[in-house]
Amino acid sequence: MDNNIWKSISNELETNHFTIVSKDHQRPWGGFFVIAEEQAQEFANCYFEGLDVSSLKISGQLSPKILVVAPGKRLSWQYHHRRAE
Repeated sequence: MDNNIWKSISNELETNHFTIVSKDHQRPWGGFFVIAEEQAQEFANCYFEGLDVSSLKISGQLSPKILVVAPGKRLSWQYHHRRAE
């Protein structure tokens, strides 16, 4: 995947003052950025207007992510019994 896409997303997150705690650009389908858990509500406010993240927490934790799917790739449906996604 084009390195400029990763830089552009990283720059946008930093411009919005989000802390990137983890990232992986080597997945077969693309990759992801993980945002600091304590910034979950700010992340939702920025990208999902009106969403109250407290309604999404199951075990008290929420891990905001941005998934980047490469052209021509796709994600599979996954279900976790102890986690909501």
